[in-house]
Amino acid sequence: MNQFFKKVFSFADKFKRIPINKYYVAIFIFLIVTFCIGDSTLLKRYAYDREINRLQKEIEYYNKLKEENSRKLESLKSDNESLEKYAREQFHMTKQNEDLFIIIP
Repeated sequence: MNQFFKKVFSFADKFKRIPINKYYVAIFIFLIVTFCIGDSTLLKRYAYDREINRLQKEIEYYNKLKEENSRKLESLKSDNESLEKYAREQFHMTKQNEDLFIIIP
């Protein structure tokens, strides 16, 4: 047990020989507080950046979907044949005396 304390104190003596500048300590504490403690840590910033990228991709997807649906709507408004085709496909509408067969894959 006595040798253990000698090793611990010899280890501590090595750190006493290192000159500690108060400016280095202040800078070290500032960096720890800035990057590891608080609301704006590096890990949170990385997570926020990933979330922003995901949301931007989602915005692009929905903008493309909106453009496509706008084009479909314009075609349905302008052409009666496309309106009839859309109604038949989506709502299973039929003309009189017409049979409808639905095939489920």
